[in-house]
Parts: sequence; C-alpha cells; structure tokens
Amino acid sequence: MVLVNYMRKVDLTAADQYLKRITELPPAPGVAAELLGLFKDADIDIDRVVHLIRQDPALTANVIKLCNSASFRGEESSSDLFEAVTRLGFYEVYRVVAALLGARAMSMWKTDGGLDIDEIWRHSVASAVAAGKLAGRSGESEAVAYTTGLLHDIGKLVLASVEGARYASLVRQVQISGTSLSEAEREAFGVDHALVGEQLLCRWGLPPDLAKAVGLHNSPPRTGEPLEQLTAIVQIASDVAHQTDLEDSPAQAILTCHPEALKVLGITEEDVSAIIAETRDDLQQAAGLSMVSSGTVETV
Repeated sequence: MVLVNYMRKVDLTAADQYLKRITELPPAPGVAAELLGLFKDADIDIDRVVHLIRQDPALTANVIKLCNSASFRGEESSSDLFEAVTRLGFYEVYRVVAALLGARAMSMWKTDGGLDIDEIWRHSVASAVAAGKLAGRSGESEAVAYTTGLLHDIGKLVLASVEGARYASLVRQVQISGTSLSEAEREAFGVDHALVGEQLLCRWGLPPDLAKAVGLHNSPPRTGEPLEQLTAIVQIASDVAHQTDLEDSPAQAILTCHPEALKVLGITEEDVSAIIAETRDDLQQAAGLSMVSSGTVETV
C-alpha cells in the first residue's frame, strides 16, 4: 500500500508539470462546486440554490428555458427562477448548471492538430447521463456521479493544449490500432489524461473523491487498494457512452471491460442493457444538456 501511494504521488507530480506549462487555465466551475456542497445536506436550501444560479444570467436563462420546455412545462410558462427550480427538481437543475459550466470550460481550451473537442464533449455528456443513472441504482450521489462523468476526460484537453499536433496524432494512431490510449499517453508523455484531469480538478477545489475517480477511471484496480464505488461508476459510464451511438449495443461488450467495477456496483447484464437504453433516450430528449458548437455554448 505504501508503494502504491508513493507511485501515485509520483504520477500526480508528473501531471502537475503539464498544468504548469499552460499559461492560462480555464476558471474553476465555482457554482457547480458550491452546488455539490449543498447537495450533501439532507435538507437542501432552495433559496441558496436560487441565489447561486441567479449570479449567472446565462445559467438563469437556461434553467427557465428548460422549465418551459415541452418535457417540464405545466399549464403556464414561468419566468421566475424560484418557480423553475421548484418545478424541475434539484438534480435536473444541477444537470443544466454542470453541463453549461463544463461546456464553457471545454470551449476555452486551445488545441492544435485537429483534436475534435465536440466529440470529446459529446462523449462526456453521454458519460455524465449514464453515471447519474448508475448512481441512482447504487446509492451514490447522482450529482457527484454526473459531474465525474462529465469531466472524466478533461485531461485530454490539457495534453492536447500542451502537446498540440503530437497529441492529436497519437489519438489517431490509437484509434486505428485499437490499443489503449492511456498506455500510449504514458509511453509518449510519462503520464495519462486521467491523472492530468485529476490534478486539474484538485486545483479547482472539487471533492477529492470525485477527482480521484477521474484519475483512476482508465486504471485496473491497484494491488491492495479496493475499487471505490464512484470510480466503478465512471468506468462503466464511459463504456456505456461509447455504446449509445451504436444501433446494436450489446451489453456483453461492457461486461468484459471492467468486471471488477460491475462486481462493486452489483450490475447485471440486464441492468447494463437497461442503462444503455435509458441513456440513449435521455440524450435524444436532450433535456438540459449543453453542447459546444463552433466555440459557443448552446442549449439543445
């Protein structure tokens, strides 16, 4: 255990060196971080939630827009944020906030060499939706799981910002060969995107368990260290996200990827099939999810 922790510190130090090479990091998603803190309380203060969202006009507009959408609209439309939050429910409001702030952060990264940020974001949103559904089945906080899924690949943008065309070329080679991206990253750069992402989230002040789950989402269980539930959730959620674009989405393809994660969560083949279908349906409805398009943030 001592050796495992030591090696982990060495890896995180290497990740920190990449963050230091970026002249201007995107700002921390402060509102989302504060909302996560509120969600840990049994009795959530709705006035505090409304106050936090109201500080950002774009967030306010998007929450009210979702409230008045076909999926949530009551008999009358609403222009009041308090009423919108009450009608939607805290988790749905949080999904709007997290997705919009996450999209803003991603749109600020400057990458060269053709890395498809939109594709990374689409996968991140699908992973977030799946993570929320997995959390609902396993007793984990849906808001924390959603955020973990949303930000689990943000380290790719750090590496792409620093390494430019070299990183984009590496990604293309991995896609062609079918080899592990994390292994290729460690061989080429001495660190993988998961650990870089973990270090960035630590700098942002997000919960340590969330950051650690991001750092371990591509790693097999370490000897002597149990696989934590949130890490298991993001591992399976990422696999589910890859399946949502496929017409035929066999649960068996996921069952063989992270067997230990499935064991920790108590997920069966039938559960996996249901989560794939539910995630696909949720994405098609696109309720409250923000997408990056041509450098701008739009709500669909």
